[in-house]
Amino acid sequence: MSKFFEDYVWKNGKPYGTTKKLLPKNEITYRVIADPYYKRISIEKYFDKLFDSVVYDSALFDFRHLKPAEQNAWQKVFVSQAENKTICHIRNQDDRLVLVEEYTFENNLCRECHSYSPHGILVSSQKIYYKTLNDQINGATLFDRNNHPVMYKTYQVNPATNEFSELIFEQWDMRIEA
Repeated sequence: MSKFFEDYVWKNGKPYGTTKKLLPKNEITYRVIADPYYKRISIEKYFDKLFDSVVYDSALFDFRHLKPAEQNAWQKVFVSQAENKTICHIRNQDDRLVLVEEYTFENNLCRECHSYSPHGILVSSQKIYYKTLNDQINGATLFDRNNHPVMYKTYQVNPATNEFSELIFEQWDMRIEA
């Protein structure tokens, strides 16, 4: 039987439970469940030891696949574009649809991206930051569907296009403050 945890954090695309709870009562707890080889990982949310929801399931999308080596083979296909919203399909090297991404724009800059499994289940969201929009950094934070940070990146911005041009810093261990 998996243990109950007070919370969880992400490290290298894998969740880890923090502070074990023996007999949780009237509180939110989590279970991090994995097979012995960590091929499939899920996070379940509980309230008062009763199942509430699945927060993450690597069968829908595995955050460990977000490393650049795998992403280089992915293809982004624009499905629809409107003034402040764009929808794209992300296909892997096998031409399999892995994500449907919905981008929201402010002043022609992408501010948020919601990623859904091909089944329409929210998998993650990204918040995107720009100094030109009075944010402290130029970068992005990826969150799971429970709003826990999975990874964080900062970028150099091309002044001519206001687009991210070069990765400056990437953090996959969310136990450490950036």
